[in-house]
Amino acid sequence: MTKLIGVFITCVLFLTGCGNSVSNQNNEDTKKKNRIEVYSVQDDAHLTTIDDQNTINKILDTCDWKEAEQLPDDLKPDYKMLVYQEKTLLYGQDPDEERDYELIETLITYQDSSYVQEIISSDVVHNMIIPEDVMTFYYVMPDENLKELEQIINH
Repeated sequence: MTKLIGVFITCVLFLTGCGNSVSNQNNEDTKKKNRIEVYSVQDDAHLTTIDDQNTINKILDTCDWKEAEQLPDDLKPDYKMLVYQEKTLLYGQDPDEERDYELIETLITYQDSSYVQEIISSDVVHNMIIPEDVMTFYYVMPDENLKELEQIINH
């Protein structure tokens, strides 16, 4: 009986391990791509589109962002960044086929400031109507992220 339990536990652990590796592989293959469109707030002119996933990850790396209660009153908006993400792959769709993008958030940076306003798109939350002020957050962005963004815009 002890041998039977040992064999059963070994089989369960083996099958669980195999299932996890397949699952992780599929998650990496189906990871959604992002795109950022950068606009000037002053004249709403399109400045650039960022498609490189590594660059997007650097800019939007929020690990070091500090949350702020509100923005100072004297700030002037500088850039508006529309962050898009690939739509979810639906059953029957070809994973290699180009997918549409949907707006997931808007980020607004301010002149001579590290402050950022984040507005989560209401389209992200399905089947609910949520006021924009509930979906708006304020952060202080680290200098590295701001420098990366400035280099891309001014390049």
